[in-house]
Amino acid sequence: MLINSKFPRTANTARLVALGGLLVTILLAPSLHAESADVSVPVSLDYPLLQQLLVTQLFQTPDNSRDILDDPSGCNQIELSDPVIGPQQDYLEIVAGIKARLGLSVFGACQEFLNWEGDVGFLGLPVIQPGGRSLKLEPKEIWLVDREEGKIFSGPLWEAGIASLETFYGSFELDLAPYTNSLEIFLPDVLPRRSAQQLQTMADGLTLAEIDVLPSRLAIHINFIVDTPVEQADVTTPLGEEELKQLELRWQMMDALLVSAVKHYAAATSLETLRSTLLDILIDSRYRLRDALTEPASRSNDAVRHWFVESWQSLTPVVRKIALEQEGQEHLLWLSLFTATDALYALDQLGPSIGLEISTDGLRRLARMINSGEEDDLLQYGDEVDPQLRELWEQQIQLQRKAEPSAWHLDFSIMSQAHAVVRGDTLDMWVPDKKESGAYLARIAILLEESAQSVVQKQELDKNYRELYEKLVLTTAWQESCWRQYVVKNKKIVPLRSSSGDVGLMQINERVWRGFYDMQKLRWDVDYNSNAGAEVLMNYLVKYAVKRGEQNQPGGLNNLARASYSAYNGGPKQVSRYRRTDVPSSHQKIDVLFWDKYQQVDAGNKLNVAGCLGW
Repeated sequence: MLINSKFPRTANTARLVALGGLLVTILLAPSLHAESADVSVPVSLDYPLLQQLLVTQLFQTPDNSRDILDDPSGCNQIELSDPVIGPQQDYLEIVAGIKARLGLSVFGACQEFLNWEGDVGFLGLPVIQPGGRSLKLEPKEIWLVDREEGKIFSGPLWEAGIASLETFYGSFELDLAPYTNSLEIFLPDVLPRRSAQQLQTMADGLTLAEIDVLPSRLAIHINFIVDTPVEQADVTTPLGEEELKQLELRWQMMDALLVSAVKHYAAATSLETLRSTLLDILIDSRYRLRDALTEPASRSNDAVRHWFVESWQSLTPVVRKIALEQEGQEHLLWLSLFTATDALYALDQLGPSIGLEISTDGLRRLARMINSGEEDDLLQYGDEVDPQLRELWEQQIQLQRKAEPSAWHLDFSIMSQAHAVVRGDTLDMWVPDKKESGAYLARIAILLEESAQSVVQKQELDKNYRELYEKLVLTTAWQESCWRQYVVKNKKIVPLRSSSGDVGLMQINERVWRGFYDMQKLRWDVDYNSNAGAEVLMNYLVKYAVKRGEQNQPGGLNNLARASYSAYNGGPKQVSRYRRTDVPSSHQKIDVLFWDKYQQVDAGNKLNVAGCLGW
C-alpha cells in the first residue's frame, strides 16, 4: 500500500527527531527487583515523517526533484520527483515520478533517441548499520512504470538508470545517533536515583535492534540496559511537607503543559472537528485531574502521574492528524515527542519501583525541548482567563463573544450588562434566612431561567429541547448547591466551596475550568456563575447527549437531562453513566438524586429546593 500524503521539508529534521526520540529511549525501564535488565523500546516513525526525511536528504530542490545522472554533456538526464514512501510487507516502498532524456553527443550536438515520463519504484529492506545507531535500505527490487503499459524491467532507460537508482536510494540513511547523543542531558531529570556511572552506561549501551514495518509506521526497537538505582525510595513512608509542595507544583506544571499543547495544535489546524476534539481531551483530563487530586498523595500510587500519562496518550492520535496539515517544522518536534507516549504509558504500568519520576526538572527540560529553549510560556500556571482557551470554548458552544467595556476585558459573561445591574444588588452576598426564603428562591429561579434563556438564544437550540434544558439548569443548581452562591463561615460571607474545588451556585470546578472562566467572578458574582454553568450544560446537552442519541435509549427524551448532568458531574466521558451498572455506587447515588430532583422540577415543583435548605 502506498501513502500519497506529502510532508514538508526541514533542514533541522535530525535535530528535531533526536529531541523527541530522546524521551522514548529513556522511558521504558524494567522492574528493579533485578540488578540489571535488558529493555526494548519501540520508536514509531510515521511514514509522512519518513517521507519528509527522504525528501530532505535526497531531493534538494524547491520542487522536490533530483537529477540522478551526472552527464557533463547534458545529453542524458534522469530526473526523479515527488517521492512517496510506504510499507510493502517487510519492506519500504518508494515511488517517484521520473522524466528521462537519453541521447548521444555527436560533434557537440545531442542526438536524442529517448524522451519518456512515468514512475519509478524501489523496494528496500531496512537494515541496521554497523555500530547499531542508523539504518539504510538494502535494495530488493527496482522497476519502471509506464502509465499505459505497466511495469518495465528492460530497455535502454532501464540499462542506463538501474545502477544510479540503486546508488541513489541506497544512500538514504536514517541516523538515530542524535537520540543517544542527547541522552545524557535528560537522563538525570527522569532517573534521579541512578548514579552518574549507571546513567552513562545506559547511554553508551543504546543500540538499534529489531525493525518492524507496520501499516501506519516504521517501528524501530532500541535496546539498552537499565541498572537498579543506587538508592531506592521507601514507598511506604508518608510524603513530607516539602514533598507535598513539590507534588502541587508538579501537577500545576503538568496541567500548564497540556494546556499549551492543546492551544498550540488548535492554532495549527483549520479543521473545527480536530480543534473541538482537542478541547474535549483537555476538559476530560481536567475532570480526571480533579479526581486524582482527591486521592491521598502516595509514593506507591502516583495518581497524578497516571493522569498525566493518560492525557498525553489521548492527545497523540489528534496531534498526528494535525501535524500532517503543517508546512513548517515546529510540528515535527511535537510529533516526535508524542512518539514517547506509548513508552511512557508502559513504564507507568510497571509501578513505582522502577525509579522513573516526572519531576519538575523533567518538565522544565521537556518544555525547553518543545519551546525553542524557553519554558515559561508552556509551564505558567495562573487563574486568569486565557483568551485562546476562551475562544476555543465559545467556538465549541457556537457563541460569539459580545463587545465588552475595556474595564472588564476578562468578563466573558454572555449575560447583558442590563441584567447584571438589575440583579447584582439583590443577589450578590445574599445569604438568606428562613424569613427571606420566598423572595430569595423566587429571584434565584428567575436568574437561572434567564441564564438558560440567554444561552438558548445564542445557541439557537432546537425547540424540542428548550423546556428540558431550562429544567436541567434549575435541577443542576438544586443538586449542586441548593441554589446557594454564598455561605457564612466564621461569621463571614464566603463563596460556597466543596473540598474538590467546586464553587458557587453551579459548583463550577476551578481546576477543570481554569482559563475558561474568571475565577474571582465565579466565586463572587452569582450571575456570572449561573451563566457559566448554563454554558457548560448546553455544551454537554448538544455535543454529547443529543449527538450520541441518549434520547433513543429507554427512558426517552428525559435521558438528555440525565446524560447532560452525568457529564457535568463526571466529565465528557461519563455522558452515559446514569444508565450504566458498572460505575461506583457513589456515582450511581449522585445520578439517582439528580433524577429525583429533575422529576420534581418537571412536575412544576422547583421550589421544593427549600427542603434542601432545611426550610
